[in-house]
Amino acid sequence: MLHIYCIKTAMLTAVMLLICLAAHAQQKVYEVRGSLINTEGEVVPFAHVVNINRSQACISDAEGRFRLLMLRSDTVKISCMGYETTGFAIHNLELDTIEKVVEIGEIEMQPRLYELSTVSVYAERWKSFLYDYEQVPVKEEPYYVKTIENWKNNLIDVRELQELRRGTLGVGISFDPAARKRRKAEAKIAEFKRQDELNQAAYEKYNPTIVADITGMTKEEATKFIEHFQLNRDFILSRNDYDLYLIITELYKEYSKMNKNN
Repeated sequence: MLHIYCIKTAMLTAVMLLICLAAHAQQKVYEVRGSLINTEGEVVPFAHVVNINRSQACISDAEGRFRLLMLRSDTVKISCMGYETTGFAIHNLELDTIEKVVEIGEIEMQPRLYELSTVSVYAERWKSFLYDYEQVPVKEEPYYVKTIENWKNNLIDVRELQELRRGTLGVGISFDPAARKRRKAEAKIAEFKRQDELNQAAYEKYNPTIVADITGMTKEEATKFIEHFQLNRDFILSRNDYDLYLIITELYKEYSKMNKNN
């Protein structure tokens, strides 16, 4: 009887030991290392690698490499401007119970195309458009362009020649002021179109979708973020994507602190 009791105790101890080892392996912290590439095999630098189960993150270096601490049960999200958000987990990998470093190799990032929302013109916006149209200054053209325009403007129209002929008979000469007014209007429209193209180019570099990808915010939160930090259009266009990434990251830190204080 005592012999049977000892066997049961030994078996129970072994089972408990296995459970403890499994629990320990589950809670063991691993240093996970990997690298990011695109579909062309090129490295993806400066991607945002986030352990979504705990407040830990890193940015891939210039060679696309990264390393991050995580438990076996954790999940990682990877985002980068111009690529689809992806991620990985290590719970399905055969991990060494002793080794703490896990090499997961290369992760391929898929390219992403950003869709721009349609701009609708309503009655109030039309009034704003008309006001802007009247207020937009006409940019001075290069000298050679102005010279050609002046030459064209000085050409005498056939109808004006007819008026000159009538003038010799005592009839007043009539010029066409509408043509000059029309040219001025066309120049204003061209300038307004140029300004609109610059605004569109700035939006493609700094919009809620991009801010959400970098910071992890929702698009609604990213829209409020952009409204709070109204970056100058020329400032945005003068910066490359990496500069904007660093700027948005720093502004997000400030924005988070401000929201915590409120």
